Amino acid sequence: MVHDTDGQPVPLLGFDIAAVPPSQATLGELPFFSLPEGYAAQNRPHVRRHARFPFRLGDGVHWVEGASWNAMLAVARDRRRDKEFSERELRRNLEAVLAQAGAQQVFEGPLRRGIYYGPELKEEIGGGFIDGVNLDRDARTSVHVLRLADRNVWVQLATTRSRAGLVVVEERPFTATARWTGQFPYLSMPEGYDEGNRPRQRDFDMYPFWTGEGFEEVEGRTWAGQVMAGKRARSMHEVRRNLQAMMAEAGGELVFEGRMPKEASERYGPDLKGTFSDGTGYSWHDYESLVYRVPLPAGREAWVHARLEYGSAGWVVVEREAFMQTAALLPADALKRQLDADGRVAIEVNFAVDSDRILPGSQPQIEQVLALLQQAPDLQLAVEGHTDDTGAAEHNRTLSRARAASVVAALVGRGIAASRLSAAGFGADRPVADNATDAGRARNRRVELVRR
Repeated sequence: MVHDTDGQPVPLLGFDIAAVPPSQATLGELPFFSLPEGYAAQNRPHVRRHARFPFRLGDGVHWVEGASWNAMLAVARDRRRDKEFSERELRRNLEAVLAQAGAQQVFEGPLRRGIYYGPELKEEIGGGFIDGVNLDRDARTSVHVLRLADRNVWVQLATTRSRAGLVVVEERPFTATARWTGQFPYLSMPEGYDEGNRPRQRDFDMYPFWTGEGFEEVEGRTWAGQVMAGKRARSMHEVRRNLQAMMAEAGGELVFEGRMPKEASERYGPDLKGTFSDGTGYSWHDYESLVYRVPLPAGREAWVHARLEYGSAGWVVVEREAFMQTAALLPADALKRQLDADGRVAIEVNFAVDSDRILPGSQPQIEQVLALLQQAPDLQLAVEGHTDDTGAAEHNRTLSRARAASVVAALVGRGIAASRLSAAGFGADRPVADNATDAGRARNRRVELVRR
């Protein structure tokens, strides 16, 4: 269902292409027709390998997908001193060349700009085809269809007294260019797209997937990345169709499609969102989302959250896995040896996501620090918290300080004098490894004991 900016439903209409007489015209490449002398695209045209556009028809619209071209038309820059824009001249010329090619006019009426900027279409069409539809609300609009032996061409021309918008779509079936790979992160890029920034992959983390009713917090191996193409070539619809094709190939189940409620999006803070921002950004409610659950061999599963915006796209993939501990407990005597040798030692303390709450599994390490302090009553320690460089710097400093304070509080709560301990947080300011790798970021996320 599509609604306009007034909230009114917009009928989605079918069309019988057989009702259009066939044409024998020979066409070249998009947009197939030259512009009248003295006219040109005001900005560089948007040319997409595969997109869709809702052409005006009757009291609603008709979807057509295929290769597309759209532009705002105006007087050519080199003619602006001696030529004025003429709606009549431009329209007469384009209608004449379309008629000569054998096109049939199937609509004439108002643009109804509000259709293209309603809640469902404002990103994909209002943004993606802005040069073709961003005119006066009731701009004079005509739609023409050219039926050829091997393809159909749709043309929408909207004109005002000062400019015009032109959309041309060469109707063709969709052909997927991305494949399900069978190896993590499983998704591949559509032809002509790339990952933009380096994707962020972690051996173990958690991402919350919106199901329409609540969040499914999935732990395991994670991947977050962008899906990028040239500014005037990227297509929301092309990314969507390729993702749908990969999900069909993998047997994925669609869990959610649409916009996440704002109040749900705000449940998680900038630390977690920053970790996955290349894939799903910070404002989860501001774009169309697709969420899938995908079965994997041996009873495993992966989850996918795709972000679709006219200006960019991205996705997060999590392969659900149980936590496998790779860190070892440092007993009190080992802590003392390292403090004596280096003056500092990193301890294995884990916290809840974006929180200073110490996880129960870290209690044995706290017990060993307690034993160290009990065995050495004159020992005084600074507890220092550190993070990797994911997320906002000030937030990381605040979080690391709070986590260090939680460790101090746990020790004071067991009888250690508060005067023997202090807490400090440095965020990502004091890395011990390269934040460009998962292994480096894991080393940088640490709590250290420093002899005072």
